[in-house]
Amino acid sequence: MALHRVLVELLLNALSAGDATTERHSRRVAALADALHTTFEPGHAEHAMLRIGALLHDMGKIDDRFFLIVHSRERLTPAQRAEMTGHPAESARILEPLEPFHAGITAAVRSHHERWDGQGYPNGITGADIPLASRVITAADVFDAVTQPRGYKTGRSFEEGIEELRRGSGSIFDPEVVERVQRPEILTRWRAIYEAGRIEENGVTHAAVPAVA
Repeated sequence: MALHRVLVELLLNALSAGDATTERHSRRVAALADALHTTFEPGHAEHAMLRIGALLHDMGKIDDRFFLIVHSRERLTPAQRAEMTGHPAESARILEPLEPFHAGITAAVRSHHERWDGQGYPNGITGADIPLASRVITAADVFDAVTQPRGYKTGRSFEEGIEELRRGSGSIFDPEVVERVQRPEILTRWRAIYEAGRIEENGVTHAAVPAVA
């Protein structure tokens, strides 16, 4: 096994051992982002970077500063939300050893909470200045975060998750990314990932719902 693959496996093992909820979320985000990114017809190196970046985008949350916040069963306070803005930079720092193998991975991970309108963090960059991999991961990350249950909330439906992306198109999300999410083949793949996640998180099977038009 190549050294960089060993590093990825080591990081995943550390994430799973320290925070299984975030590890499951990260695997779903990676699957969602992988499906969506293929519509941009990326080169092999770029796509491999996206897959690994999406898989490890929340590594920084294993830091003690964030762990208790992530696992809170209450809605986050303004102070906790402010504290959490540090996790993308911490994730990027942890992934620095992978940069020689997957160029751009630290920038992609650092920017996954940037917004299309420049109101995101940590650097407030805007539009196409945000790496494409980050823009794809952002859409996948938000969709999974709002549709899967957490300690303090029940998850929204598949349709509500897609609507969340539509509402944020042009402000939070790259409009082209949102357009590509709504392609029939991507909706089909995302629904399958969503349903599997609901079973995994709740331990129950949820009834199928109509496809989004």
